[in-house]
Amino acid sequence: MPARHAFVPRRVGGAALLLLGSLLLSSCSGSAALNPVKGKVLLKGQPIKGAVVTFHPKGGNEVTAQRPAGVTGDDGTFALTTGTKDGAPAGDYTVTVLWLKAPEAPKGGKKIVINTEAADADSEDLLKGRYADRARSALTAEVKSGANELQPFALE
Repeated sequence: MPARHAFVPRRVGGAALLLLGSLLLSSCSGSAALNPVKGKVLLKGQPIKGAVVTFHPKGGNEVTAQRPAGVTGDDGTFALTTGTKDGAPAGDYTVTVLWLKAPEAPKGGKKIVINTEAADADSEDLLKGRYADRARSALTAEVKSGANELQPFALE
C-alpha cells in the first residue's frame, strides 16, 4: 500500500502542474491587451469619409495576425477595433487605406445596403490603390500602451 500513497500525490501534483501551465499559456496566447486608438485620414488636406483603415502588425503571421481596423467618419476620424472589441494591441504596424466609391442610388429612391466586409471586384478605389496593399503602403503607425491619438495620415 505505501506505493499507492506515494503515487497519488504525484498524480495530483502532476495534474496541478498541468492546470497551472495551461492557465499560464492561455493567458499568454489569448488576445493581447487592447489600447484605444484614434486617428484621422486627410486627402490633400481634406478629411475623407468612408475609408477603411487597417493596421497590419509588422512581423505578424499574414494568416493568423489580428488586424485592427476602423472606418472614417464625416470629419475623417476613425477609432480602431480588433474583432468586436475597441482598441488595438501595442506594436508597430503598416497601415492600409481603402476608399471605395459609393454606388450610385438607383432611380426611384430605393435604399442600397452596402456590404463593407467584402468589396466587389468592380468597386473603384478612389485612392487608385496607392495605399491598399500593405506591401506597397508607406504608411506606418506605432500603438503604445494606453490611449493613442495618432498624427493624421496625410494622403496625396
